[in-house]
Amino acid sequence: MLNRTTSYPFQAYGDVLYQMPPANADMAESTHSIHNKDFDTSFISTEPVYLECPEGIALLAVSVDGMSFEEFVMARTVKLKAGVHFNVISISGKAKIRIRYVPQTMGSHPMETSVSYDPIISRLNLKEILSSYYQIRKGSYQSGREKNSFYELIYVDHGEMDVTVDDATYHMQKYDLMLYHPGQKHSLETTEDSSCSYMSIAFTMDTGIKGNLKNRVFHTRKDLYQTLTRFMKAIQEDTPLNMELAMLHLKEVLILLYQFDGEEKPAGQETTLQSHYDDTMLNEILVFIHNNVYASYTVEDLCQKFSISRSSLQALFRANLGMTPKQYISELKLNEAKKLISQHEHTISQVSDLLGFTSIHYFSRRFKSYFGIAPSEYAREH
Repeated sequence: MLNRTTSYPFQAYGDVLYQMPPANADMAESTHSIHNKDFDTSFISTEPVYLECPEGIALLAVSVDGMSFEEFVMARTVKLKAGVHFNVISISGKAKIRIRYVPQTMGSHPMETSVSYDPIISRLNLKEILSSYYQIRKGSYQSGREKNSFYELIYVDHGEMDVTVDDATYHMQKYDLMLYHPGQKHSLETTEDSSCSYMSIAFTMDTGIKGNLKNRVFHTRKDLYQTLTRFMKAIQEDTPLNMELAMLHLKEVLILLYQFDGEEKPAGQETTLQSHYDDTMLNEILVFIHNNVYASYTVEDLCQKFSISRSSLQALFRANLGMTPKQYISELKLNEAKKLISQHEHTISQVSDLLGFTSIHYFSRRFKSYFGIAPSEYAREH
């Protein structure tokens, strides 16, 4: 899943604004239609750069060193930090990019390795399920040798049998699965004292997935077993939508077979819908906090705006940022106060008011507690 520029990791490269700020006389602005799916040159500016995507879907690639790039789908107006390498790729057929920058500060750099967008497309085309049946074979059964122009999946539900594919024989037991490929000669037999029940699914497909499913016996894992069970349930009810479900479940079985040799995630490491929801919620709240650094509001105001309980909000911040929402807001405001004081354009009292502190005494106490120096002393030294 692609991150958006509103996600927390993007803060290392810049900020997200609700709208493009007013331009100043030094800045140029232009709009470009883009179609490219890759790039081998990055841009970099010694001043902040503003970008937005008013049409289509665009992928913003950013880097601090010009070599290792992170990718974010553009959302809202982006303010890139000075010194960040960047370029943009069109995800949709075409996209428009609006950019505002200081021309004399912008430069371009050729890259040793190009960056390209890998589109999310299906590489496995399951065309048609030709047949699906459940078979019971008694002991001493032996089939004739067959060769078909389609794929056939064999799943042993009970007992055991020997399967011969081309010139090799494989022993299959309960919960084992095998896939015959088009053009392979195959036969099966049971021993004298062992019966066997199995499911057979014949189908056609095209696949561009790298991996070898040929001449292998797979012992069904829990995820495979559950998907096969869903397939069997769907295929038994002859309605158009259940046939669609059967196609999806069979495709999932095949994908799981291609992934069979991959490392399974440890327990508790699954990416869940809840974790995606939490990330999105945190991102939206952080964007609001950063865009309203000069506003005065409470944690309860955040809870009401984002329809989240106080306990859930506290847990979200502690789990991801190691602090409470109140601490995060306070630290953000104090760091902004430090910048304002060093600019010497406002009095300490005005800085306190601008950032929404309840009183100058409270502001001074929080500033000294956090930075170890009183704001008045900091102003004299800087």
